[in-house]
Amino acid sequence: MDAAAADALAALPGRTAVTAVSQDGTELTCDPFELDGTVLRAYAPRLKLAGVQRLTLRFAVEGAPWIATFELAEAEYHSFEQAILVLRLEGIEPDTKGRDTARVAVHGPGRLQAVFCQNAVDGNEYEIRIDDLSETGILLTTELRVEPRDRFAVIMVLDERPMRVEAEAVKVVPGPYGRFSVGARLTRVTDGDLLTIRRLAASSALGGGE
Repeated sequence: MDAAAADALAALPGRTAVTAVSQDGTELTCDPFELDGTVLRAYAPRLKLAGVQRLTLRFAVEGAPWIATFELAEAEYHSFEQAILVLRLEGIEPDTKGRDTARVAVHGPGRLQAVFCQNAVDGNEYEIRIDDLSETGILLTTELRVEPRDRFAVIMVLDERPMRVEAEAVKVVPGPYGRFSVGARLTRVTDGDLLTIRRLAASSALGGGE
């Protein structure tokens, strides 16, 4: 395991609602809380574990997606609803399959909060329109003149869930009426928000990509 993979694995404990898929396609969420070498312990819904032998976890670290496969070595009783999983790592690698293809059409309002922008004071907020969103990127329209490499947060409500993601501008295209179309890569997104994006992208009209 290289250093990047080791760092990604070490980022799992403390996360919540990490997407996990069993060997037969059953999807559940788990909450990793401890890592001992390559053995991960996580809370998971006890009643969803029947027949599970192997779990594949998908998660992001600073916007970069990873996929890790574990053998379910043991499931300990924790409560009526939860079990403690003892997961032995089989492999971990960057999750490059299908990146940037599954997008959610938003076409709704949001706010841009400047973090490090050339033409804005840090912390200032601006009304924006969010065009679409994926696990790794966002497309938005704003009257603020955003420059490539500007860093900002985007605050929105998606599927009735308040969300805040952080992003870095990659491409800026001037548009009509003094507005700018900004394509940015996500640099920080919570696992719960990532799960929401994935779920909506699966049924989105843009699910096949552009």
